[in-house]
Amino acid sequence: MTTSLSNVDLNLLIPLNALLVEQNVTRAAERVQVGQPAMSASLARLRRIFDDPLLVKDGRAMVLTPLAESLVQPVAELLAGIGVVLGSAGKFDPENSTRVFAISASDYISTVLLRPLIGELIKEAPRVRIAIGGLHAGFVDQLRRGRCDMLIWPPSIAGDEDGFPRVDLFTDTFVAVVDKDNHEVGDELSAEQLGELPYVMICGPRTALADTKLNESGVHRNVVATVETFVSAMHLLPGTRMVTIVQRRLADFLGPGLGLRTVTLRAPMPELSEAMYWHPRSTADPAHRWLRERVREAANRL
Repeated sequence: MTTSLSNVDLNLLIPLNALLVEQNVTRAAERVQVGQPAMSASLARLRRIFDDPLLVKDGRAMVLTPLAESLVQPVAELLAGIGVVLGSAGKFDPENSTRVFAISASDYISTVLLRPLIGELIKEAPRVRIAIGGLHAGFVDQLRRGRCDMLIWPPSIAGDEDGFPRVDLFTDTFVAVVDKDNHEVGDELSAEQLGELPYVMICGPRTALADTKLNESGVHRNVVATVETFVSAMHLLPGTRMVTIVQRRLADFLGPGLGLRTVTLRAPMPELSEAMYWHPRSTADPAHRWLRERVREAANRL
């Protein structure tokens, strides 16, 4: 198929990218803030241009055709390049911007880092919005597809995010957390004692660093509950014998209000390092540079 560029409405690149990313007409319309009929009309025009349905039904969902799959990366990079060209002569104006930045992060990062960051951004960029998404299966693909602007994740957990630019942000340590009136536990907790207490395990998209280390060291845990987030684990502990392992900063922030106390672990524990990742196409974007700098500054204040 050969189509003359002069015969193509380049404005269709915006709805095309939205359709490729969302794989849903309604969500694509919401993404670019147009009505569903307008997005459906754009899809019809794109189907004529490419002579391909682009989106087809698969049960109750819509999926990309092979041609559409092949367009995901080139279209995203093309739009990013256009943004760089158009923004190269200007600067990002945070005071008047209505940009929405999507950040994928754990509940720990949301509480410890993004909460104070947003408090600062409200003053500098009152109309900018931060959309925080949790870390679910395929979260790296979300970054690759352009569904999020930034991923904050421990670089020590092996994954497929190594191909993205990265800046290390801060470090933390792990501690055990128990109910403040749990008299079975003193100021320290050995590996043997940890194995005797009922244990709440955090099971996110990948095994938590603390549990990975305990598994490698052969430390037994009496797992009585599993949860997806660190905050949920802490909320299960008040008034019980249960124990969990979380980051010290999170324990210090939430523990007292929940009636919990931290306990030093006498068991092998790794140091936690957190880093921010982004797609290379966003590196030169003035708005994204501004966001990265603000995240870095917030991390330095911890």
